Amino acid sequence: MKVYVILTKTATIPGRVIQKYTRKPFNHVSISLTEDLTEVYSFGRIGKRNPLNGGFIKEDMRSGVLENAATAILSYDITAEQQMRIQKELDWFLLTADNYRYNFWGILGLVLRLDLSGKNEFFCSQFVGHILELSEVSVVGNRALNFLQPCDFLYEGVMEIEFCGAMSRYLEQFETENQELVSCALA
Repeated sequence: MKVYVILTKTATIPGRVIQKYTRKPFNHVSISLTEDLTEVYSFGRIGKRNPLNGGFIKEDMRSGVLENAATAILSYDITAEQQMRIQKELDWFLLTADNYRYNFWGILGLVLRLDLSGKNEFFCSQFVGHILELSEVSVVGNRALNFLQPCDFLYEGVMEIEFCGAMSRYLEQFETENQELVSCALA
């Protein structure tokens, strides 16, 4: 069993601003328990038009800004108990999504090196770190969640790099597998 951490370089205005500040290759991070990335979660923009309307989101890696984004797919071997904990936490966020907001003050705090996090507020890397921490998966050392950045998951070197390249290229392998399964079933 594995947990997947998906690093992406989005071309949105907030993504470009984040990348300009961090000077790192990726500006967004998501989490998944599925290798084919059919169930991916993070904190980000809710809807397409307003970047200030953010919160907990289920992401579609097969369309929109993520479909052709530069990406790094990282994985980490986990136990059945850790997988169950991660799923339980993700299910809780799904059920209570309206209670959570994007942590804009936390992003400012990251820049100023101050903890400006509010209750029930997360930015993407803070959320992924929170889920992993609650599930006792340690992949970023002792970094404080309020200062965690997307590339910290990559640079700690604990996670295995499964893939680097365009998201659409990663997803092609699963489309081919699905087509082969359908062909086999119809034969």
